[in-house]
Amino acid sequence: MTVQRRNMLAAAAAGMVLVSVKPLGAREQDALAIVLPNQFILAFIDVLFAQAGGYFEREGLQVAIEEGRGSSMALQQVLGGNAAIARIGAVDHIRASGQPAGRDLVAFGTVQQTSPWFVVSLQDKPVRTPEDMANRTIGIQSVGGTTETLLDIMLAARRVDRTGVQRVIVNNSPAGVELIRQGRIDAYFVTSSIAVALRRTDQPVHLWNTDAVAQTPGFCYSGKREVLARQEPLIRLYVRAVRAALHDLIDGKVAIADALKAMERFDMAEARNQDTAAAICRDNIGFLLADGRENLLRNVPRRWQSAYDLMVACGLAAPNLEAESLYTNRFVDAS
Repeated sequence: MTVQRRNMLAAAAAGMVLVSVKPLGAREQDALAIVLPNQFILAFIDVLFAQAGGYFEREGLQVAIEEGRGSSMALQQVLGGNAAIARIGAVDHIRASGQPAGRDLVAFGTVQQTSPWFVVSLQDKPVRTPEDMANRTIGIQSVGGTTETLLDIMLAARRVDRTGVQRVIVNNSPAGVELIRQGRIDAYFVTSSIAVALRRTDQPVHLWNTDAVAQTPGFCYSGKREVLARQEPLIRLYVRAVRAALHDLIDGKVAIADALKAMERFDMAEARNQDTAAAICRDNIGFLLADGRENLLRNVPRRWQSAYDLMVACGLAAPNLEAESLYTNRFVDAS
Protein backbone atom coordinates (compact mmCIF):
# COMPACT_ATOMS: atom_id res chain seq x y z
CA MET A 1 0.00 0.00 0.00
CA THR A 2 1.25 3.52 -0.72
CA VAL A 3 0.35 7.02 0.29
CA GLN A 4 0.86 9.76 -2.27
CA ARG A 5 2.68 12.30 -0.20
CA ARG A 6 2.06 15.05 -2.72
CA ASN A 7 -1.62 14.78 -1.82
CA MET A 8 -1.08 14.97 1.90
CA LEU A 9 -2.63 18.09 3.38
CA ALA A 10 -0.93 20.07 6.11
CA ALA A 11 2.11 17.81 5.96
CA ALA A 12 4.20 20.46 7.63
CA ALA A 13 2.13 20.10 10.79
CA ALA A 14 3.94 17.01 12.00
CA GLY A 15 3.19 17.59 15.67
CA MET A 16 0.11 18.10 17.79
CA VAL A 17 -1.44 21.55 17.71
CA LEU A 18 -3.03 22.29 21.07
CA VAL A 19 -5.37 25.20 21.70
CA SER A 20 -6.65 25.62 25.23
CA VAL A 21 -10.21 26.81 25.68
CA LYS A 22 -10.77 28.15 29.16
CA PRO A 23 -14.14 27.60 30.85
CA LEU A 24 -16.00 30.45 32.45
CA GLY A 25 -15.72 30.78 36.21
CA ALA A 26 -14.71 27.22 37.10
CA ARG A 27 -12.64 26.46 40.18
CA GLU A 28 -8.90 26.35 39.63
CA GLN A 29 -8.35 23.42 42.00
CA ASP A 30 -10.44 20.99 39.95
CA ALA A 31 -8.84 20.84 36.49
CA LEU A 32 -9.05 18.24 33.74
CA ALA A 33 -7.55 18.28 30.24
CA ILE A 34 -9.18 16.52 27.29
CA VAL A 35 -7.69 16.37 23.81
CA LEU A 36 -9.85 15.94 20.71
CA PRO A 37 -8.61 14.16 17.56
CA ASN A 38 -8.88 17.26 15.38
CA GLN A 39 -10.25 20.79 15.20
CA PHE A 40 -13.61 21.70 16.72
CA ILE A 41 -16.57 20.22 14.86
CA LEU A 42 -20.20 19.63 15.81
CA ALA A 43 -19.55 15.89 16.21
CA PHE A 44 -17.88 16.86 19.51
CA ILE A 45 -21.18 18.22 20.83
CA ASP A 46 -20.83 16.09 23.98
CA VAL A 47 -17.74 17.99 25.10
CA LEU A 48 -18.31 21.38 23.49
CA PHE A 49 -21.89 21.84 24.67
CA ALA A 50 -21.05 20.60 28.17
CA GLN A 51 -18.38 23.32 28.25
CA ALA A 52 -20.30 26.13 26.56
CA GLY A 53 -23.52 25.35 28.42
CA GLY A 54 -21.84 25.61 31.82
CA TYR A 55 -22.34 21.94 32.79
CA PHE A 56 -18.71 21.45 33.82
CA GLU A 57 -18.81 24.69 35.77
CA ARG A 58 -21.89 23.53 37.69
CA GLU A 59 -19.94 20.49 38.83
CA GLY A 60 -17.11 22.77 40.01
CA LEU A 61 -14.91 21.32 37.29
CA GLN A 62 -12.42 23.19 35.13
CA VAL A 63 -11.94 21.51 31.73
CA ALA A 64 -9.31 22.49 29.19
CA ILE A 65 -10.36 21.32 25.72
CA GLU A 66 -7.50 20.89 23.29
CA GLU A 67 -7.55 20.44 19.52
CA GLY A 68 -5.32 17.83 17.96
CA ARG A 69 -4.36 16.33 14.62
CA GLY A 70 -5.49 12.72 14.54
CA SER A 71 -6.33 10.06 17.11
CA SER A 72 -2.76 8.80 17.32
CA MET A 73 -1.49 12.25 18.27
CA ALA A 74 -4.29 12.66 20.80
CA LEU A 75 -3.24 9.37 22.37
CA GLN A 76 0.36 10.54 22.48
CA GLN A 77 -0.74 13.49 24.58
CA VAL A 78 -2.47 11.16 27.05
CA LEU A 79 0.40 8.67 27.17
CA GLY A 80 2.85 11.54 27.61
CA GLY A 81 0.90 12.95 30.55
CA ASN A 82 -0.17 16.16 28.80
CA ALA A 83 -3.88 15.34 28.97
CA ALA A 84 -6.01 13.06 31.13
CA ILE A 85 -8.53 12.12 28.42
CA ALA A 86 -8.43 11.55 24.66
CA ARG A 87 -11.68 11.48 22.73
CA ILE A 88 -10.67 9.13 19.93
CA GLY A 89 -11.91 6.43 17.60
CA ALA A 90 -12.65 3.19 19.44
CA VAL A 91 -10.69 1.26 16.82
CA ASP A 92 -7.66 3.47 17.52
CA HIS A 93 -8.02 2.74 21.23
CA ILE A 94 -8.15 -1.01 20.55
CA ARG A 95 -5.14 -0.88 18.25
CA ALA A 96 -3.07 1.14 20.71
CA SER A 97 -4.01 -1.09 23.65
CA GLY A 98 -2.13 -4.01 22.09
CA GLN A 99 1.13 -2.06 21.93
CA PRO A 100 3.56 -1.84 24.86
CA ALA A 101 3.04 1.89 25.35
CA GLY A 102 -0.73 1.55 25.28
CA ARG A 103 -1.29 -1.36 27.63
CA ASP A 104 -2.32 0.98 30.43
CA LEU A 105 -5.15 2.51 28.35
CA VAL A 106 -8.81 1.96 29.18
CA ALA A 107 -11.96 3.38 27.57
CA PHE A 108 -14.35 4.74 30.20
CA GLY A 109 -17.18 5.72 27.88
CA THR A 110 -18.39 5.28 24.31
CA VAL A 111 -19.64 8.54 22.85
CA GLN A 112 -20.98 7.38 19.48
CA GLN A 113 -22.29 3.84 19.68
CA THR A 114 -21.96 3.22 15.95
CA SER A 115 -19.43 4.36 13.40
CA PRO A 116 -19.98 7.97 12.28
CA TRP A 117 -17.90 7.41 9.14
CA PHE A 118 -19.30 7.28 5.61
CA VAL A 119 -17.79 6.32 2.26
CA VAL A 120 -18.53 8.81 -0.53
CA SER A 121 -18.40 8.14 -4.26
CA LEU A 122 -20.26 9.42 -7.32
CA GLN A 123 -23.68 8.05 -8.21
CA ASP A 124 -22.59 7.37 -11.79
CA LYS A 125 -19.40 5.61 -10.61
CA PRO A 126 -20.37 4.19 -7.23
CA VAL A 127 -18.12 2.38 -4.79
CA ARG A 128 -20.84 0.49 -2.95
CA THR A 129 -18.84 -2.14 -1.07
CA PRO A 130 -15.27 -3.02 -0.05
CA GLU A 131 -15.19 -5.35 -3.06
CA ASP A 132 -15.62 -2.29 -5.28
CA MET A 133 -12.47 -0.81 -3.73
CA ALA A 134 -10.17 -3.43 -5.24
CA ASN A 135 -7.47 -1.75 -7.34
CA ARG A 136 -9.00 1.66 -6.63
CA THR A 137 -7.73 4.80 -4.88
CA ILE A 138 -9.48 5.64 -1.61
CA GLY A 139 -9.19 8.87 0.36
CA ILE A 140 -8.50 8.54 4.09
CA GLN A 141 -8.19 11.17 6.81
CA SER A 142 -4.72 10.29 8.07
CA VAL A 143 -2.05 7.62 7.81
CA GLY A 144 -2.65 4.94 10.45
CA GLY A 145 -5.71 6.77 11.79
CA THR A 146 -9.33 5.78 12.30
CA THR A 147 -10.35 5.81 8.64
CA GLU A 148 -7.38 3.78 7.45
CA THR A 149 -8.04 1.24 10.20
CA LEU A 150 -11.72 1.05 9.21
CA LEU A 151 -10.70 0.64 5.57
CA ASP A 152 -8.40 -2.26 6.44
CA ILE A 153 -11.03 -3.88 8.65
CA MET A 154 -13.65 -3.74 5.91
CA LEU A 155 -11.29 -5.02 3.23
CA ALA A 156 -10.22 -7.92 5.43
CA ALA A 157 -13.84 -8.71 6.34
CA ARG A 158 -14.66 -9.10 2.64
CA ARG A 159 -11.33 -10.79 1.76
CA VAL A 160 -10.20 -7.95 -0.50
CA ASP A 161 -6.43 -7.67 -1.01
CA ARG A 162 -5.46 -4.64 1.06
CA THR A 163 -2.20 -4.13 -0.83
CA GLY A 164 -4.17 -3.48 -4.02
CA VAL A 165 -6.01 -0.49 -2.56
CA GLN A 166 -4.13 2.78 -2.85
CA ARG A 167 -4.64 5.37 -0.12
CA VAL A 168 -4.25 9.15 -0.27
CA ILE A 169 -4.94 11.81 2.32
CA VAL A 170 -8.13 13.79 1.66
CA ASN A 171 -9.66 16.46 3.89
CA ASN A 172 -12.93 15.83 5.68
CA SER A 173 -14.80 18.19 3.37
CA PRO A 174 -17.41 18.20 0.59
CA ALA A 175 -14.58 19.38 -1.68
CA GLY A 176 -13.34 15.78 -1.93
CA VAL A 177 -16.15 15.12 -4.40
CA GLU A 178 -14.28 17.26 -6.91
CA LEU A 179 -11.23 15.01 -6.52
CA ILE A 180 -13.43 12.09 -7.56
CA ARG A 181 -14.67 14.01 -10.59
CA GLN A 182 -11.05 14.74 -11.53
CA GLY A 183 -10.23 11.04 -11.36
CA ARG A 184 -7.68 11.49 -8.58
CA ILE A 185 -9.61 9.24 -6.18
CA ASP A 186 -12.54 6.83 -6.51
CA ALA A 187 -14.07 7.34 -3.06
CA TYR A 188 -13.21 8.85 0.31
CA PHE A 189 -14.17 8.77 3.97
CA VAL A 190 -16.13 11.59 5.61
CA THR A 191 -17.74 12.16 8.99
CA SER A 192 -21.51 12.21 9.41
CA SER A 193 -21.36 16.03 9.39
CA ILE A 194 -20.06 16.08 5.83
CA ALA A 195 -22.50 13.36 4.82
CA VAL A 196 -25.34 15.58 6.08
CA ALA A 197 -23.97 18.58 4.19
CA LEU A 198 -23.66 16.57 0.96
CA ARG A 199 -27.22 15.31 1.23
CA ARG A 200 -28.57 18.80 1.89
CA THR A 201 -26.89 20.23 -1.21
CA ASP A 202 -28.24 17.41 -3.41
CA GLN A 203 -24.79 16.41 -4.60
CA PRO A 204 -24.94 13.40 -7.00
CA VAL A 205 -23.12 11.14 -4.58
CA HIS A 206 -23.49 7.63 -3.21
CA LEU A 207 -23.08 7.37 0.58
CA TRP A 208 -22.90 4.40 2.94
CA ASN A 209 -21.96 3.97 6.58
CA THR A 210 -19.04 1.70 7.46
CA ASP A 211 -21.15 -0.02 10.13
CA ALA A 212 -22.95 -1.81 7.29
CA VAL A 213 -19.78 -3.85 6.76
CA ALA A 214 -17.91 -3.73 10.07
CA GLN A 215 -19.76 -3.06 13.32
CA THR A 216 -17.58 -1.04 15.66
CA PRO A 217 -18.16 1.55 18.37
CA GLY A 218 -17.64 5.06 17.08
CA PHE A 219 -15.65 7.31 19.43
CA CYS A 220 -14.70 6.76 23.03
CA TYR A 221 -13.07 8.49 25.99
CA SER A 222 -9.67 6.92 26.59
CA GLY A 223 -7.20 7.43 29.43
CA LYS A 224 -4.44 5.73 31.37
CA ARG A 225 -5.70 3.50 34.16
CA GLU A 226 -3.39 5.04 36.74
CA VAL A 227 -4.43 8.59 35.80
CA LEU A 228 -8.14 7.72 35.86
CA ALA A 229 -7.71 6.07 39.26
CA ARG A 230 -5.81 9.06 40.63
CA GLN A 231 -8.33 11.55 39.24
CA GLU A 232 -11.42 9.37 39.73
CA PRO A 233 -13.48 12.11 41.45
CA LEU A 234 -12.85 14.47 38.53
CA ILE A 235 -13.60 11.80 35.93
CA ARG A 236 -16.92 11.08 37.65
CA LEU A 237 -17.79 14.77 37.59
CA TYR A 238 -16.81 14.93 33.93
CA VAL A 239 -19.08 12.01 32.97
CA ARG A 240 -21.93 13.39 35.08
CA ALA A 241 -21.67 16.80 33.41
CA VAL A 242 -21.59 15.34 29.89
CA ARG A 243 -24.57 13.07 30.61
CA ALA A 244 -26.55 16.01 32.00
CA ALA A 245 -25.78 18.10 28.92
CA LEU A 246 -26.78 15.32 26.54
CA HIS A 247 -29.95 14.49 28.46
CA ASP A 248 -31.04 18.12 28.24
CA LEU A 249 -30.52 18.06 24.47
CA ILE A 250 -32.23 14.70 24.02
CA ASP A 251 -35.22 15.70 26.18
CA GLY A 252 -35.58 19.08 24.50
CA LYS A 253 -34.90 21.00 27.70
CA VAL A 254 -32.32 22.89 25.66
CA ALA A 255 -33.25 23.58 22.04
CA ILE A 256 -30.63 22.74 19.44
CA ALA A 257 -30.69 26.37 18.29
CA ASP A 258 -29.82 27.49 21.82
CA ALA A 259 -27.04 24.91 22.07
CA LEU A 260 -25.59 26.15 18.79
CA LYS A 261 -25.74 29.72 20.09
CA ALA A 262 -23.82 28.69 23.20
CA MET A 263 -21.19 26.91 21.09
CA GLU A 264 -20.52 29.94 18.89
CA ARG A 265 -17.43 30.61 21.02
CA PHE A 266 -15.72 27.65 19.30
CA ASP A 267 -16.08 29.25 15.84
CA MET A 268 -16.90 26.09 13.86
CA ALA A 269 -17.22 26.65 10.12
CA GLU A 270 -19.91 23.98 9.78
CA ALA A 271 -22.05 25.78 12.38
CA ARG A 272 -22.38 28.98 10.36
CA ASN A 273 -25.40 27.72 8.42
CA GLN A 274 -28.01 27.28 11.15
CA ASP A 275 -30.22 24.80 9.28
CA THR A 276 -27.31 22.56 8.30
CA ALA A 277 -25.80 22.81 11.78
CA ALA A 278 -29.10 21.77 13.38
CA ALA A 279 -29.33 18.79 11.01
CA ILE A 280 -25.77 17.77 11.90
CA CYS A 281 -26.56 17.98 15.62
CA ARG A 282 -29.67 15.82 15.22
CA ASP A 283 -27.65 13.29 13.23
CA ASN A 284 -24.98 13.11 15.93
CA ILE A 285 -27.58 12.67 18.66
CA GLY A 286 -28.74 9.65 16.69
CA PHE A 287 -25.26 8.11 16.98
CA LEU A 288 -25.29 8.77 20.73
CA LEU A 289 -28.58 6.89 21.09
CA ALA A 290 -27.98 4.10 18.57
CA ASP A 291 -28.13 1.45 21.30
CA GLY A 292 -30.89 3.12 23.30
CA ARG A 293 -30.98 5.84 25.91
CA GLU A 294 -30.10 3.30 28.61
CA ASN A 295 -26.70 2.87 26.95
CA LEU A 296 -25.87 6.56 26.63
CA LEU A 297 -22.07 6.79 27.06
CA ARG A 298 -21.85 3.10 28.04
CA ASN A 299 -19.36 0.72 26.46
CA VAL A 300 -21.66 -1.89 24.90
CA PRO A 301 -19.88 -5.28 25.14
CA ARG A 302 -21.15 -6.78 21.87
CA ARG A 303 -19.94 -3.78 19.86
CA TRP A 304 -16.51 -3.82 21.47
CA GLN A 305 -16.25 -7.57 20.97
CA SER A 306 -17.20 -7.20 17.30
CA ALA A 307 -14.58 -4.50 16.70
CA TYR A 308 -11.89 -6.45 18.56
CA ASP A 309 -12.60 -9.69 16.68
CA LEU A 310 -12.53 -7.91 13.31
CA MET A 311 -9.24 -6.22 14.15
CA VAL A 312 -7.61 -9.41 15.38
CA ALA A 313 -8.70 -11.18 12.18
CA CYS A 314 -6.85 -8.67 10.02
CA GLY A 315 -3.80 -8.33 12.28
CA LEU A 316 -4.59 -4.87 13.63
CA ALA A 317 -5.10 -5.88 17.28
CA ALA A 318 -3.17 -8.08 19.68
CA PRO A 319 -4.79 -11.55 19.77
CA ASN A 320 -3.96 -12.14 23.43
CA LEU A 321 -6.36 -9.59 24.93
CA GLU A 322 -9.85 -9.94 26.35
CA ALA A 323 -12.21 -7.45 24.76
CA GLU A 324 -13.71 -6.57 28.15
CA SER A 325 -10.27 -5.55 29.42
CA LEU A 326 -10.27 -2.66 26.94
CA TYR A 327 -13.01 -0.70 28.69
CA THR A 328 -14.78 -0.01 31.97
CA ASN A 329 -18.31 1.20 32.72
CA ARG A 330 -17.68 2.09 36.34
CA PHE A 331 -17.61 5.84 35.76
CA VAL A 332 -20.82 5.82 33.71
CA ASP A 333 -22.51 3.60 36.31
CA ALA A 334 -21.43 5.97 39.07
CA SER A 335 -22.82 9.03 37.31
